[in-house]
Parts: sequence; structure tokens; C-alpha cells
Amino acid sequence: MDYIGLDISQAYVDADLPGGVQRLAQTPAGYPALLTDVPAGAVCVLEATGPYGLRLLAALHQAGQAVCVVNPLSVRRFGQSQLRRSKTDRTDAQLLSQFGRVFAPVLHQPTARWLSQLQQRQALLDLLRGQRTALSNHQHTLAQSPWPDPVSTQALDAELAGLDQQLAALEKSLREDAQAQCGADYARLQTIPSVGTRIALSLLLAGPGLRAFAGWRQAVAYAGRARCCPRHFES
Repeated sequence: MDYIGLDISQAYVDADLPGGVQRLAQTPAGYPALLTDVPAGAVCVLEATGPYGLRLLAALHQAGQAVCVVNPLSVRRFGQSQLRRSKTDRTDAQLLSQFGRVFAPVLHQPTARWLSQLQQRQALLDLLRGQRTALSNHQHTLAQSPWPDPVSTQALDAELAGLDQQLAALEKSLREDAQAQCGADYARLQTIPSVGTRIALSLLLAGPGLRAFAGWRQAVAYAGRARCCPRHFES
């Protein structure tokens, strides 16, 4: 089985194809050329690099192309073990091909559309909650002044009221859609002591989805909760 490394940036995809590394446009219009050049039976390997690879990953799955999504840190450490002395988009694509041949990573499974959309909504909620906290703290700071600026106070009050309305609407829609898509799991999680609707939603929408993990250790490791999943070090 051959592996085709794909190094992704905002504007380009560098593909380590059998004829050499080629640079293609990182746009839906450029994907057909890439899919045409990938040999039959090959597996594409790309890093989990945030939003830039999402459309390409969806296009690969839609075309029936086997693909692996690997941890960038693992690839970086592998490159260090190879004593690499240069780092370019071209050599990164070649390194991803080598990584695939050595480790044969698990094939990536496509994320359901509903899960992807709910994850986006959850991310927006987290962002808006952070903004509300920052504005509320600033409101508290202004209130400590002996001469609080009425214009600033009025603007903050209006902004907080608007944010509260947005948060309430987003939270309601997220709960309803999660209930519609995975109501049994959503209800079962809330039977755990101290797990309410917000924590249950975070668990359901974690990464590829709660049921994609092989067990609780995988889920905890993905979430980064090291204290919940002790590791053994002796030397």
C-alpha cells in the first residue's frame, strides 16, 4: 500500500505523488486535479492542522479516497528521529508519506454533518461565553470608578443584554438538536452525578463523537485530562 503525504496550508496543498511533489490550489476547484493524480489504492496522509484541511478532508471522503489524519507532534518527532536538516512544504509532504509507510495509521472516518455543525455551534458558544465574561469584568471595573462614564456603561449594558439573548438562543437550539440526534446518549450521560446538560453536550461533541472512542481512556486522553487517566513513569 502506498501513502501520499499532503502538506496543507491556507493557499496550497503540497502532494507527494509518485511523479514527485506537486503544489495544487487549496480550493475546491483544485481538488479534482489532486484526486486524479492519486494512484488507485493509495492512502492520503495529512496532519490535523485546524480548519484549513477540513474542506479537503471532506472532498477526499466524498470521492471515496482512503485518508489518515495524524497528530502533528507525532510527525514532528518522527522527523527528528530521521535527523532532518531542512523543513519546507515539499519535505513535509514527503515526511508524511514516510510516516504513513512506517506506522500505517488508522484510517480516518468521516464526521457526520450534524456532528460537525453542532461542534461549530458549541465552539461559538464557548467564544461568546468568554466574551461575556470579559465584558462583565470590564463592567465591574467601571463600576469601581467614582466617575463612571455613562456612555461606556450604557454601551456595556446593551452589549451584555444582546449577548445574553444570543447565548440563550444558541444553548436552546444546541440542546434541542443534540436531543434529536443522540437523545439516548444525551440522557444517559446526565445520569452521572455532577454531569448536567452543559458537560453532557461537551462530552457528546468531543472530537469525532463520544462513540468513536474505544474506551474511557481514549476519551480522557483526547480531552487532555491527564489527572483522570494516570500514567506510569519509572525512569
